[in-house]
Amino acid sequence: MSTRAVIALQLPDETVVATYLHFDGYPDHVMPILESGYLDPDEALELIEGGELRSISPRPAEPEYFATNRPTEVLHSAGELPRLARYLNAEHIYLLGEGRWTHQRT
Repeated sequence: MSTRAVIALQLPDETVVATYLHFDGYPDHVMPILESGYLDPDEALELIEGGELRSISPRPAEPEYFATNRPTEVLHSAGELPRLARYLNAEHIYLLGEGRWTHQRT
């Protein structure tokens, strides 16, 4: 069984880019990885633009992406993340904005 999540980055113009994480999306696993390896917005953007994630591990390990996946989601605002999470059947939302990662349960 998988714990699905959405990983997102709020851009300076308030738009949000987001991707899907399939396995191990629970906070005790994901938050330490994001907070230690993806605090830089450029690195977070690279992670998200890589496409849908099968899994994510602490750096220096590379994230595992699905071979075929949906394109990165571009949303008008962070307020659209819960709708996206419901659509993807994701239980958790992780958002990098204002220099820190936040977690929201859907």
